Amino acid sequence: MQFKSKDYYENSIWCYTDKLSAYPGEILNFRVSSPEPEFTCRITRIGQSEDVVLDQGGYSSDHHSTPDDAYTSGCQWPIAFGIEILEEWCSGYYRVQLIAENSLCEHFFVVKNRTPSAANAIALVLATNTYQAYNSWGGKCLYGSDHQIPGLDDSVFGDARITDASLARPFSRAEISASQQMRMVASDRRGYLEDAALPAFAGNIREEDFDTFTAWDVPAGFLSKWEHEFVIWAEREGYVIDYFVQADLDDDVECLYQYRCYASVGHDEYWTWAERDAVESYVEQGGNAFFMSANACYWQVRFDAERKQMICHKYKAHESDPVMGTDNEKYMTGIWSDPVIGRPENQMMGTSFTRGGYSTMGLYASKASGGYSIYRPDHWALENADLYYGDVLGSDYQLVGYELDGCAYTVKDGLPVPTGEDGTPEDFEIIAMALVTLGEPENAQVVGTLGYEDATAISQRIFGDDSAAGRERARRGVATMGSFRKGSGEVFNTGTTEWAYGLSNKDKHVEVITKNVLSRFLA
Repeated sequence: MQFKSKDYYENSIWCYTDKLSAYPGEILNFRVSSPEPEFTCRITRIGQSEDVVLDQGGYSSDHHSTPDDAYTSGCQWPIAFGIEILEEWCSGYYRVQLIAENSLCEHFFVVKNRTPSAANAIALVLATNTYQAYNSWGGKCLYGSDHQIPGLDDSVFGDARITDASLARPFSRAEISASQQMRMVASDRRGYLEDAALPAFAGNIREEDFDTFTAWDVPAGFLSKWEHEFVIWAEREGYVIDYFVQADLDDDVECLYQYRCYASVGHDEYWTWAERDAVESYVEQGGNAFFMSANACYWQVRFDAERKQMICHKYKAHESDPVMGTDNEKYMTGIWSDPVIGRPENQMMGTSFTRGGYSTMGLYASKASGGYSIYRPDHWALENADLYYGDVLGSDYQLVGYELDGCAYTVKDGLPVPTGEDGTPEDFEIIAMALVTLGEPENAQVVGTLGYEDATAISQRIFGDDSAAGRERARRGVATMGSFRKGSGEVFNTGTTEWAYGLSNKDKHVEVITKNVLSRFLA
């Protein structure tokens, strides 16, 4: 195991901001540490095209040391400069590059729209809590220790995980500066008696990037990942998108009310109680939610009072979260489906990772087709999609891959229907399904990579059965696509993290389904 040295942080320029979103007219303050006396600031709006809105030299900052526990305590650097968000900067994702002679750092912020003028605008809420959960800058994240291994082997779990992730630090380099797709699915389907295949991203890491790469950089971030791929497609098709970060929903639970369609894209894993309130009340009042994501809303998180830390105790929440045994137990930072919290994500989305799992990675359904089997071709979302009962959707590029959400179901007259035992509404209409799994087998003849920690957690917390039989039950998941009415609004859920890759792969079926949903939700 090789850990990044302190020199990695001390010998490069780095920056962060106190918040990740702003309205035109507001000042965004940058906290910078630079070993070089002068640098250029370049800001680019990233969408279908890349449009530079600021490219100016002459900026400067002192060098500041990196605390040993920066991943928890933050950096405490002073403000180096502020930038006013100009009125002509439309809502979007803005990449920040601070360019010194011998080093470069990247950051980002979102520009919001104070007065939406387009009635058909989509409110895209970036999964920034997930960005923070995987951010290993300074040495650690919610998943373990920072390391230099370009793959998933030798990852550090257990005690290396932190529970309080600082928001007052830069992002790890490759998490927000990826220049090409880095997918978690396997590069090849596993052959007879072969060990687990490497994930596709392993082949896209340049040797010169090994020192700046961690495995935790891949499942989160915007550039060349799920949200970016959706934005490229949507802007090309003429859709209007207004951006938010998740903290905006904490600040104003009604911020979505002026939109007809809310969108969650890709890997949207970590949510606060207030963020749940914002989306669910929005739909109840007549809004429409389009989940092009999975493993979505799996963990509950909290911010500290000053919003400088994101707290999540994850698998050890019952033992270590201080809210346990108090009147605030419902805010425990474990899985939303845990009976202690009592608010399964199925109630909001129709599906849950607890009934889904992984596919086409490690030994998780490593020989699966990677496609969805169609059950209800007459559903309104499949109109003109040229899909029929029994057809398989997306197998040529692993649409059903990485992480998938599902629901408890039974079969009536050859069609799957939800049982409702997991919180899924009874009127949730299942369109397509695929077998997935929450854990690698414990008695495999070949070598896997990822283990069965999730199956253990679900067996314990949902089924109350900490045994091999309980874990085996938890492993049997199913990816699920479907829709349901919720109050005066409606929800459509693709059930997979990889939906945006269907759009980037120009899959006509996925494009038609996406347009059908947006047409209905924006009408």
